[in-house]
Amino acid sequence: MQDVKKSFDNVIALSLSAMFASQVIAGGLIMNEYNGVGSTKYLTEVIGDPDKGVDSYFGRVLGNGGNWIELIVTQDHLDVRGWKLLWAESLNTATNGTDLWYGNGLVEQGIITFSNNAAWSDLRAGTIITVCEFDASNTAGAKNDDFTFDPCNGDWWINAHTFNNPTYFTTTTNKTLDVPGNFSTGNNAWLMEIRDASNTVVTPACGEGGPIWGGSGVSSTEIGKLEAQPTADITNASYDDGDNSSFGSPNSWKDAIFVTCKVHQDLATLRAPALAECASCTPMFLNEYNAVTSAGYLNGGTLEVDADGGASADTHFGRVLGNGGNWMEFVVVIDCLDLRGWTLAWEQVVVGGTSGTITFGQSSQLSCIPSGTIITLIENNASNGGADTDLSVDIASGDRWINIVSDDSSVIAATTSTKIGASFGSFSTSNDEFAVSIKNTSGAIVAGPFGEGSVGYFLGSVGTDDVCRLEEDPSTHISQVSDFDDTARFSTFGAPNQWANCPDDATVISQNFSALGEGVCRVWDPADFDQSGGVDSADLGTLLGLFGPCPQSGPCPTDLNKDGATDSADLGALLGSFN
Repeated sequence: MQDVKKSFDNVIALSLSAMFASQVIAGGLIMNEYNGVGSTKYLTEVIGDPDKGVDSYFGRVLGNGGNWIELIVTQDHLDVRGWKLLWAESLNTATNGTDLWYGNGLVEQGIITFSNNAAWSDLRAGTIITVCEFDASNTAGAKNDDFTFDPCNGDWWINAHTFNNPTYFTTTTNKTLDVPGNFSTGNNAWLMEIRDASNTVVTPACGEGGPIWGGSGVSSTEIGKLEAQPTADITNASYDDGDNSSFGSPNSWKDAIFVTCKVHQDLATLRAPALAECASCTPMFLNEYNAVTSAGYLNGGTLEVDADGGASADTHFGRVLGNGGNWMEFVVVIDCLDLRGWTLAWEQVVVGGTSGTITFGQSSQLSCIPSGTIITLIENNASNGGADTDLSVDIASGDRWINIVSDDSSVIAATTSTKIGASFGSFSTSNDEFAVSIKNTSGAIVAGPFGEGSVGYFLGSVGTDDVCRLEEDPSTHISQVSDFDDTARFSTFGAPNQWANCPDDATVISQNFSALGEGVCRVWDPADFDQSGGVDSADLGTLLGLFGPCPQSGPCPTDLNKDGATDSADLGALLGSFN
C-alpha cells in the first residue's frame, strides 16, 4: 500500500513541477523546517552519533513537539499581516471533501492566516518564526507564545501557536472532525505554499510533496528541512529529510559527499542590518570550554593516537589525559573592562547536574582589562596538570592572555558549587549541557548563557572527548545563538580558536582579533556623566549642581545609588571613581 501511495505522490510532484518549474522562493519569508515525526514515535536515533535523534530545543521526546513549522525572514522590515501558510498532505484523504486551495478536496489541506496584530508588521531579516499547533497549556513541553524578540542580546526567535489563538492566527482545514486552530505536518507527501495579503504566491510549494523535492522520503521518524543557506532564491531542491531537528534555531547537517563534516546555516548576513542598530554590546563572551573526561583524551584513543588515527592535542597542554581538566575561556570585547566583583554562574542543565558561581575579587589587575584579551579560568594549577595564575597582559607586544586559577584567593573573592566534595574554587565543565552566564556587580546578566546547555545552542552535541568553541571572529555581538560547536580536533587553551569549514576540511581557520582595537565598545563609569572617558572635575561640577532630591519626572543621572536624591553618598561614589 505504501508503494501505491508513493507512486501517487510522484504523480502529484510531477504535476506541480510543471506548474512551478520556473518559480523560485523570493517573497521574503521561507520555510526552514517542518516536523514529520508521528505522535507515538521518536526521531531516528543513530548509535554512536549523538547529533542524531534529538531536537536542539525539545531534546528526545515522543512526537518531537507535535505539529510545527519553522520559517526564516529573508527581507528586512517585512509585514506579514494577512499572509497565509497553505499546507496539504497529498497522501492523506480523511477529509470532508472541501477544496480550500489545493485543487482536490479529497486531499487533506488547510490554511494558516497571520492576524493583523502589530507584532507581524515589522519583521527583521534573520528572524526565525516557529508556528506550532499547541502551547504548554495543551501539550507538556511545548513552547508558549514568545515575542520577546531582542536581537541586540541574541534573541532572534518568535514563537506562536495556532490553537484557540486568534490574537496571532486564524486557521481552517478540511480534515474530518477538525476544529479551528488545528493544522497538520506529516510524512505523507506534506507541502506548504506561502501567499501574501493579496493572495499572491511568494513562496511556491515546498516540502516532500512539492516539485523537485531534493531529498528522499520523509518517514514518520524524520523531519523535512532546508539544507542550504537561507536566501530569497532557494528552491525546493534544497530541502531534504533529516533525523535531527532544531526547532527555533538554524539548521545543521552532514555534507552529502564529505559525510564526516558538518554544515550549518549562517544567518550573519541577513541579521547584519538589525545588529548595526544595536547601541549596546556584549562586554565579554565565552570562547571555549573543555568537556574531555578526566580519564580520556581529546578525540578519544590513547596517548599515542586518537580515535581517528591522528594526534589531536591542545595548543597549550599538548595531548594529555583530561585535556587540562575543568577550564573555560572568555574574550573581552569592550575597552577597559572592570571585572572586579563580576560573577560567572555555571551549570549543567540536566537532571542532577551540578551548578555554582565564581566571583572575581578586587585585584587592581582586573580593573581595566583591554579589549581583545583572552581570559582563561581553570580549576587546576600547573602542578596539577593545569596552568598557574598570570594576570599580565600587553596586547601591543602580542600578549593577550590572562589565566586565573579558580582557587586563587588573591583574584577570586568567592565560589559556590554543588559538586560532591566541593571546596573553594571547585567548578565543572563537561559534556552534560554545560552553560555559563556572566553577571555584573549588581547581579544582572550582561552576557549569556553560553554553551551547549543554552536555548540558543544549535550545532553538534558535545561529547566526552570534545571541547566546545566559537567558530566566529570576536565581535561586540557574540551571543548564545552565535556559531558555537563541538570539536575533537581543535583545542586552543589561551589562544584564538581554530576550525575548518566543510567541505574544505584541510584549511584551518584561526580567529581574527584585529577588529577588537581600542574604542570598539566601552562601558562608561556611571559617574562619567559627560562620557569623556574619565571621572573628573567636570563630572564633579555636574553632581554638585544637581545636589538634592531628584525631580519627580525625567532622568536623574547623578543619583548614583538610586535612592531618590543626589547626596553625600553619591559624592563619595564619584570621588571613589575620580580618575
